[in-house]
Amino acid sequence: MLVNLTTLTPTMQDALRGLVAEITAHDGISPINESASLGIDGLRDADFFFMGRRSDPHGFVVCDERESTLQVGVHPQHRRQGVATELLTEALRAYPTFSLWAFGTLPGAPELARRMRMVATRELLRMERDLPVVGDDATAAGYEIGPFMTGDREQVVAVNAAAFAHHPEQGRLTVEEFDQLTAQDWFDPEGLFVARTTDGEVAGFHWTKRHGGGLGEVYVLAVAPGHEGKGLGRVLLNRGLDHLATVGDTRVQLYVEASERRVVRLYRNAGFEIAQTDTSYQAPGEVP
Repeated sequence: MLVNLTTLTPTMQDALRGLVAEITAHDGISPINESASLGIDGLRDADFFFMGRRSDPHGFVVCDERESTLQVGVHPQHRRQGVATELLTEALRAYPTFSLWAFGTLPGAPELARRMRMVATRELLRMERDLPVVGDDATAAGYEIGPFMTGDREQVVAVNAAAFAHHPEQGRLTVEEFDQLTAQDWFDPEGLFVARTTDGEVAGFHWTKRHGGGLGEVYVLAVAPGHEGKGLGRVLLNRGLDHLATVGDTRVQLYVEASERRVVRLYRNAGFEIAQTDTSYQAPGEVP
């Protein structure tokens, strides 16, 4: 039975989290991203389609209204039975302009996209490298880098918006969403580094995240447009990587748009290598 819900009960939230965990354990990658996870938690607007019992679903689609994306997951024992096709058919009927994320671009993803008559329009790269960083003494004159302070939040959000003005998701971060993220259990203010000019203006920041098991993340690295080309990005990157190594992480990951060739090159030069490619699919009539 297919069910459409806009609000999840605590029981259904737990059931969906459990299904996500089972899929992740089988595939080696989560079928949803952070934004969809926040939607399941009730912290972001989302709509949901389920197959199976509400307390024990075997397939789902999260319709992320903030990012206009569909994220689908099917229990391994229920695959190749038309579950994903039926779920996506209903989801696309309700949200025809939304794109479909295929995290890791697993073998079944292109086939599913073809069945849904969707085309690949975007790729997101996950890049990784070992820690610590050795022998990189990059400097940027005229800036002081220190830990995040509460009074920085509006400037940090403004720098993020300017640096990612072209980005369909990251550039839309609001102060309210920033506060939601900094209220998460994983947030550590000591892992958010802010670059300031001598006048106190926030020129950039590096927000790190720890996942446990020795894995850290370059969660957000942003430099305000007026401060680009001065080596500040590399200095902020190194400061965050040094921090992650100091607190015990031995490997670090980040996500970057494949189309951002200059940024990909910067990360390659910093020792990162591509570990995974996520693909976004769109119905042809909805491609920008």
